[in-house]
Amino acid sequence: MLSGMKVLELTFFYPAYCCEILAELGADVIKIEPPQGDPMRYRKRVYASFNKNKKILKLNLKEDEGRRKFLKIAKNVDVIVESFTPGVVKRLGIDYERVKEVNPSIIYCSISGFGQDHELKELPTHDINLVAFSGIAKISGGDPKIQISDFSSALYAVISILSAYIRKIKSGEGCYIDISMLDSAFASIPLYTSEILNNSEMDDFERNPGYKIYKVKDGEISIGILNENHFWKALCSALSLKYSELELEKRKERFEEISQEIQRKLMKFSTKDVEKIFREGRIPYGIVKSVREAKDVVRDLIGIVKYNGEEFKVVGFPAFFSNYKPKRSGKIEEATFDI
Repeated sequence: MLSGMKVLELTFFYPAYCCEILAELGADVIKIEPPQGDPMRYRKRVYASFNKNKKILKLNLKEDEGRRKFLKIAKNVDVIVESFTPGVVKRLGIDYERVKEVNPSIIYCSISGFGQDHELKELPTHDINLVAFSGIAKISGGDPKIQISDFSSALYAVISILSAYIRKIKSGEGCYIDISMLDSAFASIPLYTSEILNNSEMDDFERNPGYKIYKVKDGEISIGILNENHFWKALCSALSLKYSELELEKRKERFEEISQEIQRKLMKFSTKDVEKIFREGRIPYGIVKSVREAKDVVRDLIGIVKYNGEEFKVVGFPAFFSNYKPKRSGKIEEATFDI
């Protein structure tokens, strides 16, 4: 899919996922690591997942020889992705302006916590800090325990890089891309921002008895009904509820009462019962599963990565193309400078 695209990567931890996607879609990715390696190697399974199909080259960028080798490689690539604290690549002499001198059409993407011009740009940060700053922790009632700013910034970086790459193919023009993890997290909650920033509230997911996780005899299930009266009527019919004529706002006003009644009814059923009843009634539902159980529900996304003499299961890119198969399996190559 991206055969011919050459990417030079300078990322550690989660930002490596950006270039992993590009590699899975066919780009040739060379990852530069310090002599001691990416710190994420301590989590070998995560490292394997985020770096499959890449060539790893160790360079000491604090030394002239390392910088010389880096710029020699940079001269012949399409894209550079880095995730250092703002200002570090300039001090190392490998920033966008320096690389542009040897490669005028380079696409240079920087992923950082706050962005290159934010007042907190030099503050060390992790995802939990950014979901706090972005408003997400308030929405979720605390730490959501999934790395939203990490994940969304990697995806926004991929989208931005591919957009710039299309323009480069057309015009030969490169560019600099500044991706902030904080901005990415904030941009990832458009249902909330579209209401809250316009002096309204978004409580469709908090006080909606039709959008909630409930207990059943042998586990938990979810119901997913918003302002969809046909689904609500189907649920009321399936559970013999007396609320079928209530519109969403009324259902939210009587949230505690209706939720308790739904819970009372559902405790009579097992997960198998719910699946049968809800599928027949075409009611949006889910069964609360562990990650191990979920792998049997998703489509064929599991690949195998070979790393350090071991094999690890990894989840690959989730799109299915008619003319291309993402490289969900692969290996990590330790490379030398003669790549």
